[in-house]
Order: sequence, then C-alpha cells, then structure tokens
Amino acid sequence: MNTAPMPVITVTTPPALAAPTGAQMLPPQQIETEYGLLTVTRAWPLPPEPEATGRTLALELKNSSSEVFAGFWQTDALQLLTPGRDPKLRALKQLLKADGAEIVSHRPAKRAVVRHNQGQGSVYTKVVKNGKATGILDGIRRAEPFAAQFRTPEILDSDESTVTFSALAGASLHNPAEFTAEQWSQAWAEVLEAWTAASSTTSRPTGSLIHRAEAEVGVLRHWLRLVEDFLPDRESAEANVEEIITQLQRLTEEDLRPTHRDLHDKQLLWSPDLGPGLLDLDTACLANPALDLGNLRAHALLRRLQGLWSSEQSETVQFCVDSAAESSAVSRGAVAVYERAALLRLGLVYAVRPQYADVAAELRQM
Repeated sequence: MNTAPMPVITVTTPPALAAPTGAQMLPPQQIETEYGLLTVTRAWPLPPEPEATGRTLALELKNSSSEVFAGFWQTDALQLLTPGRDPKLRALKQLLKADGAEIVSHRPAKRAVVRHNQGQGSVYTKVVKNGKATGILDGIRRAEPFAAQFRTPEILDSDESTVTFSALAGASLHNPAEFTAEQWSQAWAEVLEAWTAASSTTSRPTGSLIHRAEAEVGVLRHWLRLVEDFLPDRESAEANVEEIITQLQRLTEEDLRPTHRDLHDKQLLWSPDLGPGLLDLDTACLANPALDLGNLRAHALLRRLQGLWSSEQSETVQFCVDSAAESSAVSRGAVAVYERAALLRLGLVYAVRPQYADVAAELRQM
C-alpha cells in the first residue's frame, strides 16, 4: 500500500486579512484558494507539540456551493487537503466513488460523513480511523433507552473504519425556519417527553459507561488546555472554569440515569407524522440527567447569540427543558451548574472558530 502523504495546497494569507488583536493565530473567516473563496465553517485545535513555533488548527471549509473542504491552519498559512482525500481516513477516497457521493462534514485526520445513494434513497457513512468504528457501534448499543423512545438511524453496514446509516426523516431542530411557531413548540415538547421517558427507564444496557461530574471537569480542563493559547481573555477564562469546576465537584450525584451526553439541536429531527428523531447516539452513558438538560439550555442561548434563533424560539426550548426537569425530578440547581459548564465549554470550543469568536468570548464570561 502506498503510504506517501497526500498532496496539499499551501495558501498564504496576507497579514492585512489576519484576525483582530487578541486572536492573531486564528484564520480569517474567508480564504482565497485555487478552488475559489472558501469560508471557515469549523475549527479544532490540535494539541501543542514540544518545541513547536506555533499552534495548528484543523479546519473544515465550504465554498459558495456548500462543497466541503478540509485542511490545517498555522500562523498565516493554510494547508488544504486535496478534495476528498485524507491520509488518516483512507476509506474516504473509495466512498466518494459511490453514486451521488458527497462529503457532508469533515474534521481532518479525525472523521468525516459522506452522503451517497443506496437503493431508492440516500444513506450516510461515518468514516473514522482504522479500528475506531467499533467505538461507534459500542456506543449505539449503550443507547438502547433512547432508541426505544426516539426514531434513530438504522445501521446498514460497518467495517473497521466505517459505519453506514439509513437516512432519518424529519426537519432539523437546528433550523427553526422549517417550522411554524406552533410546530416549533410541539416538536420541542415531544423531544423532551421522549427524553424524559428514556432518562427515566430503569434498564441499564450492558457496558454502560459512567460520566459523573468529575468527568465533566476533565472535559472542561481538556478544552481549556487546547485553546488557552488562542484566548485573549485567558486569565479570566481560567478563573471562570475553576469556579464552575468547584460547583461541579460539590454536586451530589447518586441518581445516575441514561444520558445522551451530547444532546443539542443539531442531533434532533422532528416530523409532524413521525415525531422526534435522534442522531449520534454513540456518546450514550449513565450520568446526572442535568447534563443533557443543561446542555440543551446552553445551546438555546448559543443559537440566539449566533443570530440563528429568535429570543422567542430560544425561550421556547428553555421552557420545555425546564418542564422536563420538573416532571422528571431533576434538580434545577444541578441543571444550572451543568448549563454554565456547557456555556463555558462552548465558549472554549467556539473560541477558534473565527465567525463566532466574539460570541465565544461572551459565553466564557457568563
């Protein structure tokens, strides 16, 4: 097998286009390349390397036609992977030969999702590093309580580095424009009803993982280490993280329940005929149910600050979350702690995404 690295295209961005003071290492929102003007849609920091002169970000980018590209940013240069190639995701190239295949998302060197045709409709294949697909399948098995209450994608095929899923009908709850105001309220009420039923089940799937507050502390510290070099407000961010860590450590967590652990609007679909659907169940675990509810509340605020949801739409979601907390006897105090922890985590994750760097800074101060 040819193990030579895939070719890359290096694009140097003029200093005049660099990010504002306080985030000089971030890429600009848009970068001119031989494939045209590309917009940075997502970014992830790579861990710092010993004796390295700078930090590297993995980037996902899109052109005006929403075609997905991927690459790496360091200081003022973009190394753009050849479209459809990733030396760490070797199954990607072959998958793109399938009928109607297109990349939906791509975190370079980590994972990608490809939509392609199979039979009478579209299917989705997750591509990961060799040997990592087992973790996806194990996680889905842990999510039985959620699969019993939500519509979930069917697993159609898998191997060491890919898992193929059926498409799931419904409109994304990330996009309120696809709903009337009445449907928006109904959809979120049904989602939280299904979540309450899943969370309240007494069944404990084989191999369930435990995610206590201490694990969430580890997540926060991990993200702080990853992005601290990019933060213009590093000292205050560190102080706020330590403050919420103290609050997490004070929680009493004896009532651990089935939890999605990454529950937010982009994971949710709804159909007036079919009801709620749920994606990406491989993070399922046993945890304080306040973890899911706090994460939903935090994302509702994030979407408003991003300008993607109106205040009314955000408040509808938060009202449904609060109603679910009451009906399932989840401590409102615990929800508030996990919500603030999620806001801080989002403020760290989005700190390296140039389009939302200002929003991220606001989240870190909440």
